[in-house]
Amino acid sequence: MINEMVSRGIPPDVCTYNTLISRLCKDNKLSEAIDVYGSMIDKGPEPNLQTYNSLLDGLFTGCRLIDATKLFETMRHEEIELNVVTYNIMISGYCKYGKLEEAFELIREMNCKGLKADSYTCMSLIRFVNKAGDSEVAKEVIDVICKSDCSLNLHHYTALIDGLIKREKIDEAKRLFDQILPDVVAYNSMIMGYFKYGKMMEAMELITRMRRDGMRPSGAIYTTLIRGASQAGNWDIALEIFDADGHALNVIQFNALIDGLIKSGRWDDAKRLFDEISDKGLVPDPITYNTMISGYCKHGKLEEATELIRRMKHEGLEPDSYTYTSLIHASCRAGDSDAAQDIFNAIRKSGQSPDIFQFNALISGLIKNGKLDDAKRLFDEIQNMGLVADVVTYNIVIDSLCKHEMLSEARALFYELESKGCSPDSVMFNTVITGFLQLNKVKDAVPLLESMLDRKFTPDIGVKHRLHRVLARPDARKALQPLLDTYGENIFE
Repeated sequence: MINEMVSRGIPPDVCTYNTLISRLCKDNKLSEAIDVYGSMIDKGPEPNLQTYNSLLDGLFTGCRLIDATKLFETMRHEEIELNVVTYNIMISGYCKYGKLEEAFELIREMNCKGLKADSYTCMSLIRFVNKAGDSEVAKEVIDVICKSDCSLNLHHYTALIDGLIKREKIDEAKRLFDQILPDVVAYNSMIMGYFKYGKMMEAMELITRMRRDGMRPSGAIYTTLIRGASQAGNWDIALEIFDADGHALNVIQFNALIDGLIKSGRWDDAKRLFDEISDKGLVPDPITYNTMISGYCKHGKLEEATELIRRMKHEGLEPDSYTYTSLIHASCRAGDSDAAQDIFNAIRKSGQSPDIFQFNALISGLIKNGKLDDAKRLFDEIQNMGLVADVVTYNIVIDSLCKHEMLSEARALFYELESKGCSPDSVMFNTVITGFLQLNKVKDAVPLLESMLDRKFTPDIGVKHRLHRVLARPDARKALQPLLDTYGENIFE
């Protein structure tokens, strides 16, 4: 652009050059920006403060601290009158590289020149403190800022509090919090800090204080606290937050508390809350239904679960994969593998395709109910459905085959696994090795033991116990000797 202007007899002015340098720096084309600056030095026009500020900013952005420092010294040497923007760029850059003392020195220099550090200056220092996570440094920064003409505002204090919380300095954060007149944002930060580190009582006290000050935590804060208290088993606190006046309940909060109550075995409370949703003018969503259905399944209430699925579908909602899997598991636990098969078939009839989790649930259930042949047929269907059996699937089937002393089939499946792009885990190795050792087929177990040890897996207690028996027999010990020579005599201890 510059060359085109010159060829047309239009001399570019400093504003044109500055615009170009600024654009090149923003596009991370520092070498070209420096060339343009060099052209200005050689041929004019003379660079001004904006030129230098753009280059300084570009150099720091491009991680060129030494070059930025040299350019800054050039500005001083040329007696260019520096402004707040210049100092802010340098202070921010020094903070980025952890050079806090150099940043402090520039703040002191600003004060001497009568330049007032602004909010940007303060935030540069605060970002450094938050990154460093050092409470002593935080105190030093606050002291330097207070001695400058820049006053810390509530936004600055909240940023410092957030930084201390992230670095697990919750007590220092509270001391800083107590020095301010907090707003909603500051309260929310401190409440979430207490929640993050399991200080639920302190969080509740702050919520109470917040209400006294005429403020309310956000709905998201309430939801997070309810979920966290529920998951931690603090049901009384979760219910206290849930029942607190002054906030609008939503279905997400109901879901969080219902899920926690179900997991704690407080089924009646969960059912009561579920029934209250409609009373509050809210509508249960798929998560609500799926949580309740899963809970019914875990408590063996299959009729109630099935009824809730019908109600859910009537309202135009669809159970998710986890819910169907829970139903299959529950039916099998109740000894009703036919019902489990019906649920599995219902998934197909609904236009959906069963996923691998549902296959695993039904295969496991069929096996536990003594229907190994049905389980094997279902296992063979997996590939026809366009799915890939995972290590869980193989573990379920191989374990059953070994228990039924069908070791040839078990070994064939074991070696088939890796050709399917899946690797056997420690559980599978131990299962198959145990099967061979139980039938005194030590020679068949040795290659599996060698592969297991090569993969850094450890034989479980049962395998070790059987190996000790094998080692006590001279004829059998001979088969294991190569492993003992390679891995040491104590490998099976």
